[in-house]
Amino acid sequence: MFYKKATKWLAALLVAAWLVGVPETGLAQTVPPATVLHERGVDAGDRSAARETAGKKCLFIGHSFFIPVAKVFKNHAAKAGVDDHSQQAVFAGGQGGSPGRLWQNQKKRKEIQKILDGGHVQLLGMTYFNSSLGDYRKWIDYALEKNPKTEFFIGMPWGKDGPSRSVESFASVSSRAQSEFYPEVVKKLRELYPKNRFYWINYGRVAVELKRAYEDGALPLVKQPVSRNGSDSIFRDQMGHAAPLTLEMASLVWLSVLYDVESADCRWRHQGAAKLEAILKKIVEQEKSYNPAGPAEN
Repeated sequence: MFYKKATKWLAALLVAAWLVGVPETGLAQTVPPATVLHERGVDAGDRSAARETAGKKCLFIGHSFFIPVAKVFKNHAAKAGVDDHSQQAVFAGGQGGSPGRLWQNQKKRKEIQKILDGGHVQLLGMTYFNSSLGDYRKWIDYALEKNPKTEFFIGMPWGKDGPSRSVESFASVSSRAQSEFYPEVVKKLRELYPKNRFYWINYGRVAVELKRAYEDGALPLVKQPVSRNGSDSIFRDQMGHAAPLTLEMASLVWLSVLYDVESADCRWRHQGAAKLEAILKKIVEQEKSYNPAGPAEN
């Protein structure tokens, strides 16, 4: 049911998106275009069910293959009726957004620590860029000093240069992350901190599966792999920053894994819904299989 509802309203992402991918030097938002395909509300029953999901106070730290997804995720958490969800973000471009480099960067480190010092952060989300187990542990240990019940989320993005790479080469980044990084870092963190929950989302699979479907001719709504305005593409530039479609799909995966809900306030109708539904369903099922229900099941 999640996939059928969710994918009905995904079409607007090609003509109206709140956030597009950004260059490594900073974040930017675009003004939503005036043309929106279609939007309809949900009944009171759906809203009541969504409100039963308790939100978390989140802090996301990372680069431009991570923070833009977080910003769209915030919109969908609100649309899904997740109570009390709030989030802050600290951005640094490229490798500067990795856990290790953020710790080394005194300005960014102090900015993040100031947020954690309040003891209110319930979920700390980090990403990857040449990151070691020790890089994550520095942030985890600091966060736990301020709030021993903090949960953690590590998100694996897609690789760089997606438009120019073959599907096989592009997909190898995600498959390698699952076969190497997940057991060597994520599972070890769960063992080292058995009382805390660690979410893992290999959301880079979204860009991979969209590229695969496009090259197979199965995504008629995608006219080109790269477009600067992102209105009909997967990427915004040759480096591989995400277009609205990719951001929306990735944020839906986050929403399903982190909150186990759908963003139900908007349901979009569009060409290619069945294929997007299949992609979303496949990725969500895969990612949920790597996320135990709680710390005791790590």
